Amino acid sequence: MTQWMKTLAGSMCVLTILLHLVPDGRFAKYVRFYAGLVFFLVAINPALELLGDENQLEQLLALEFLKEEYYDLETAAEGLSDLKNEQILEAYQAELERQVAEIASAYGLMAVSTEITFGGDGYSIETISIIAENSSGEGDEAALEKTKTELAGLYLLPESEITLAWGE
Repeated sequence: MTQWMKTLAGSMCVLTILLHLVPDGRFAKYVRFYAGLVFFLVAINPALELLGDENQLEQLLALEFLKEEYYDLETAAEGLSDLKNEQILEAYQAELERQVAEIASAYGLMAVSTEITFGGDGYSIETISIIAENSSGEGDEAALEKTKTELAGLYLLPESEITLAWGE
């Protein structure tokens, strides 16, 4: 417990110094976000250790980074909506498919195939479909449900529009 308090105090000092060194500008909000995220994860680490799941901290961190990437992508796509450049649209859609596969991976699933149906504008997500294998080789329904819930929350879709199934 003493070590945790030392780590918490040390990280607070380092993050405060870092926040004062970063000039106000367009990157300041990102530095504040990630500094807050790091501090939160350091602060919650003992509670996660008590729960006994060592990988949960890594999963939380990976998912938070993916959420931030998604929001940045969404903002960039809105800014480029006037251009409607086909290459940008394809890159956006490919990145979303990569993110969906990575979210599944964070819950112990290996996405065999990922399919996202986009709306008429090409940017809004209508449905997500994943065929997955469990990395342990067994079907874990809890992992499917957690993945489905995370995808629904992140992409603001009803869970009925997300299909997850085990590969054959």
